[in-house]
Amino acid sequence: MKIKVLMTVLLLILVLSFMNGSKSDLKTRLLMTRECIGCYLENADLQQLDLEGVNLENANLKHANLHETKLNKANLKNANLQQARLTDAQLKQANFTKANLFEANLSKSNLEEAILQEANLINANLEKSIMKKADFRQALLTGSKLCNANLEGANLEKADLSTYQELPTLLNRVNLKKATLKQSNLESAWLVKARLTEANLQDSNLTYANLKGANLAGANLKQSKLNYAILDQVNFCGTIMGNGAISLKGCSVQGIYDFSPINYRKYYSISRRFN
Repeated sequence: MKIKVLMTVLLLILVLSFMNGSKSDLKTRLLMTRECIGCYLENADLQQLDLEGVNLENANLKHANLHETKLNKANLKNANLQQARLTDAQLKQANFTKANLFEANLSKSNLEEAILQEANLINANLEKSIMKKADFRQALLTGSKLCNANLEGANLEKADLSTYQELPTLLNRVNLKKATLKQSNLESAWLVKARLTEANLQDSNLTYANLKGANLAGANLKQSKLNYAILDQVNFCGTIMGNGAISLKGCSVQGIYDFSPINYRKYYSISRRFN
């Protein structure tokens, strides 16, 4: 009986030591089981590993080195990746929902179709990254570096990109519905067919921007600069223009249209057109 109890205790100690072991033990565990939920991997060296499809939900990867690591389809929900190095990493279809990527370096990474809903990307470096069709809904991107990044077809609905000051970025067909871009520098940006409905672009610089076919219905452009911007086929229905006036350009209305400050965004239909 005593031997049985002793064996059980020893087994329990071994399991606990494996679960809470050194970083090298956890790294071995991750490679073997492809799972390390809630693991403490701060400062861990995981560069150039094949971690495709691993489960690192709630893991602490602060300051971790994930340079050139394959994390396609990995689960990193709620993970702490503050100031982590993810340069040249493969992150296609990875799930970063509510992850902390504050000041993380993701330059030249591939985030195509990745999920970053409600992620903290404040001051993150995303320069030259591929983020086509990525989901950034409600993500915090204030102060992030997006120079020469490809966000074509990405969803940034309700994302916060305020005070964005980087050089031109490819934002064709991007969804920026209700996004915050207040005081942003989008000079020469490519926003062809972008969805900017009800976006806040107050005090922003859109000089030389290409907005051909973009939808700016209900957006706030008060005090914004549109000098030399390409505005062919842009929908400005209900948009607050730079001088504070509400535009009717592109509106299709039926019956009585209410243009009061509270209601002017609410009604869109298909009868008479204003140009």
